[in-house]
Amino acid sequence: MRIALYFLNYWLPPLLCMGLIFFLSSLSNPPSPDVGLEGIDKLFHFVAYSGLSFWVMRAFLSINQEVPPYLPWLVTILVVSLYAASDEWHQLYVKARVPDIADWIADSLGGVFGAFAMYMWRRFSSRSKLISS
Repeated sequence: MRIALYFLNYWLPPLLCMGLIFFLSSLSNPPSPDVGLEGIDKLFHFVAYSGLSFWVMRAFLSINQEVPPYLPWLVTILVVSLYAASDEWHQLYVKARVPDIADWIADSLGGVFGAFAMYMWRRFSSRSKLISS
């Protein structure tokens, strides 16, 4: 039971996020707000992969092992960047979609930002717990 709760709490969110990205990537014409700005889709890529990276970093940080402090960062950014590359490759096989290196760059930058956001979240939430104790 404990392992199931651990999985649901830490690993299900990034897997659901990956599933949502895959689903949206499978659509020939994915929904997006029409704001009339050129390149706005890069912002959507950045935000989506920031969210994915946030959850992936959280999951990796939940593993209670003595590891160098850079390892969760490195693994998170690598996983997110490779997933983004596989997503762009997947679009080769979706009607009316094409892979775009600029999308992959936006995804990867979002991955770096999401990992940083999780790092800051944990840093400040642990600090506030110490202060309130």
